[in-house]
Amino acid sequence: MAITNDLYRFGLGYTMETVIDSIVNDPYTSVLVIDFAGRVVFCNDTFFQVLGLNRKEVIGHHIDDIYTGGRTTKVLKTGIPEIAYVFTVNGTDFVASSHPIIRDGRTIGVLGRSIFLNMEDARDFTARMGKSEETLKKLKSLQDTLNQQNSSRYDFGSLIGESTLFLKTKQLAMAIADNDNTLLITGESGTGKDIFAKSIHNSSKRQNETFIRVNCAAIPEHLIESELFGYEKGTFTGALREGKKGKFELADKGTIFLDEIGELTLPMQSKLLIVLQEKEIERLGSQVKIPKKIDVRVIAATNRNLGKMVMEGSFRQDLYYRLNVINLELPPLRHRKEDIPLLSDWILHNRVETSISHIDTEAMELLMDYDWPGNIRELQNFIENGAWLATLEGSRSISSKHISELLDKTIYPPDLKSSLFPITNSSQLPTMKTYIGLCEKRLIEETLKTTNDDKIAAAKILDMHISSLYRKINKYSLDNF
Repeated sequence: MAITNDLYRFGLGYTMETVIDSIVNDPYTSVLVIDFAGRVVFCNDTFFQVLGLNRKEVIGHHIDDIYTGGRTTKVLKTGIPEIAYVFTVNGTDFVASSHPIIRDGRTIGVLGRSIFLNMEDARDFTARMGKSEETLKKLKSLQDTLNQQNSSRYDFGSLIGESTLFLKTKQLAMAIADNDNTLLITGESGTGKDIFAKSIHNSSKRQNETFIRVNCAAIPEHLIESELFGYEKGTFTGALREGKKGKFELADKGTIFLDEIGELTLPMQSKLLIVLQEKEIERLGSQVKIPKKIDVRVIAATNRNLGKMVMEGSFRQDLYYRLNVINLELPPLRHRKEDIPLLSDWILHNRVETSISHIDTEAMELLMDYDWPGNIRELQNFIENGAWLATLEGSRSISSKHISELLDKTIYPPDLKSSLFPITNSSQLPTMKTYIGLCEKRLIEETLKTTNDDKIAAAKILDMHISSLYRKINKYSLDNF
């Protein structure tokens, strides 16, 4: 083994087993491993000391039976690391992290380890980093901040699901991640095309380079060319004095994700085809005779049937073949219903800013029975709205009553003259700003659902500019899946 050879080459004379033993049995770090069922399969001596228990009382037992307040079982369900959280054992606070152990796309266990065994060490470290005493008091909120920062860096551990169909799709994505061929991701709206694209980029050899997302439907037709390819100074009125790089140029060495590719006009399709064929771009207004070479991996996505569009003449056949070198088709939620409990739990604990922590069994049965035409995005909407309904009632969990109410409004669209977000408990009234925001969010969601996520049609119904609609979608996180 190369590491062992290096140890001897530098005269340390250690075996690899000695090094591993020193790391695992570090007296300053507690280490824990649980299996796929949540049973403890390993603890180092330091962790036994922290727990105040012996080997027979820990090994083979479910982690939740040993202590509460950790995040290992949550990581086991979601496959997403929990970094720098604070939990308490025997009246003592610790700072720890939990990481999924993934094999063949499945989370088969969790590795948990302490970062600080006591809060004094945490305070000393934070003080050395120049933090104030006020920041120290907020150490327990560090996890929320880190989760928010890490949310944009998706990887295959972020793709939640254990159904056979989903795992097959995930395994294909993992297999093609390091391939530089153009990729076309297809699937209904709300199935997670952008998360798959980010995960593929972050698992590829380009992961340390730029990932640029372009929503082809959100950019006005007269601006799309300059946005994609850039322009030289003085090209048109209102142009930046120094010119501007386009999205392809910004993505050089990295990945460009062309979302809603089916919305491009035929002239733009022709120009995009040239870029894909020649691997070079030319800015608008450029006087340079030799175009700029670029090294970009292209991932495109659409919820439309491009093959049918080719037959109808609204999408170029040659561009279709150029994009469809590798096709990754994402399954709709109705074809992977066994993943609904996992997804619901993740949404509840990562997307909802309320104290609701549980979904009742009967409520989950209703979620499992529904066909989800809006897929994961619609499920997120249900969980978020269900949590708010429960909060307004003073409840601690989402019940079948809350889900039934939301299903009734989905099957029988509400009269927009009445309240879009009912208030059932006058003692917990939201602020006017919060209430208006909830109503606006709900109206946009209902409209997008009515138009099958056709944002251009939705903007017309709402009587608002398409760019304004996209700003609202981003504001309310309606395009996360």
